[in-house]
Amino acid sequence: MTASTSKSRKAKGRILQNLVREILVDLGIPEVDVLSTPMGLAGCDILLSKSARELFPFGVECKSQEAIQIWAALEQCEENARKEALIPALVFKRARTHPWVAIPLGDFVQMVKDQRKNS
Repeated sequence: MTASTSKSRKAKGRILQNLVREILVDLGIPEVDVLSTPMGLAGCDILLSKSARELFPFGVECKSQEAIQIWAALEQCEENARKEALIPALVFKRARTHPWVAIPLGDFVQMVKDQRKNS
């Protein structure tokens, strides 16, 4: 589905944000601790409580677009995450594809090391 109006583009973005929120709730973060922010609001797209940040230390930016401007999206994600002292995580997708997540390589490597240590 190619969104042709501002309203339909925002709806696509909202659907992706809500999907991310639902996944976090399914992972055990209480519903009251994770909110999808309204379209156009400055900052991360997923608002986390202090306790949720301890479980999920990522500043999420969601992009549901056919042609993503990856560097601009990453810059926005980094800036918003830095303000919240969180790890930037860009969640993106286009029509008829599954979502992807981009995080800094150093943080990915640390996650793998931590997972090995806990195994």
